[in-house]
Amino acid sequence: MKKIFFAMIILFLGFSYAMPASTASAVVNSGLSPNDGLILTYSPSFTEPSKETFHVKKEETFTYLYNKKSQHYPELANLVYIEDHFGFSASVGHSDFVFVSMPYPLKQGSTFIQSDHFDDYKVLVENTAKTVKVKAGTFKNTVILKYPDGSRLYLAKGIGIIKSTNAAGNVTTELAAVKAGK
Repeated sequence: MKKIFFAMIILFLGFSYAMPASTASAVVNSGLSPNDGLILTYSPSFTEPSKETFHVKKEETFTYLYNKKSQHYPELANLVYIEDHFGFSASVGHSDFVFVSMPYPLKQGSTFIQSDHFDDYKVLVENTAKTVKVKAGTFKNTVILKYPDGSRLYLAKGIGIIKSTNAAGNVTTELAAVKAGK
């Protein structure tokens, strides 16, 4: 009965959501930033439709992703993750464009408010324990966020963003390779 009531509330809020048949939902409190030293290749990448490789450097709550071919390297990171016990955010380095800014804990079926320069909108934590396959491999316990327009963002522990899709379900960013740095 609780599941039906919960699903009705979610539908009332403007989201379509189906409870997984037997998947236990996990609460996520940390760990969505990439691990220090990784080399992450995306194809397509975040801001360009081409392939792009980033080197990960962690400094306390900040995680920087550098493209060594960028005109801004090494002064400015291309992407920045910020994570502490309050929450997680990911943004384009030398800009004010934020992919996501969410509070912890993340619980499947819950929502949070994300703001941009123009609006506030509800983001659904669609799943916290999904297994997702991308070009770079298969990731367990992936967090999936669903935005009001139907687009989704997929995050894996120790890796960060592994995929994003637009409202039509087309991939806009996808992790193509993960390597340990030297």
